[in-house]
Amino acid sequence: MSNAQILGQRIRFYRKMYALTQKELAAAIGVAPLYIANIEQGRKGISLDKLIELCKWFNVSLSDILPMEEQDNQQVKEKWISEIVESLSVLEPAQVGFLKMMICSTSPYMVPKI
Repeated sequence: MSNAQILGQRIRFYRKMYALTQKELAAAIGVAPLYIANIEQGRKGISLDKLIELCKWFNVSLSDILPMEEQDNQQVKEKWISEIVESLSVLEPAQVGFLKMMICSTSPYMVPKI
């Protein structure tokens, strides 16, 4: 299944969740109903500005609606972790301790070791 088809399915899912017809959704974001039909069927792409409008209309983030393969997610996570580790490697032990304390005090899931 192509990314366009996955995106179309997600848009259809949210449209139906809000009990909107293609015509109603099209009117809400200022496009023709055929445009929505083509997007939902994966035959046409959607512009970024219209995609952002849809996200606002459905009250979802771009990451909720955009298709992203697990492999891509894993690569992004690994890159972020690598960047974080690299940034932390230049800190003094006291700075690392301070960061741990801050993380533990703001997260209900982190319990500091005593």
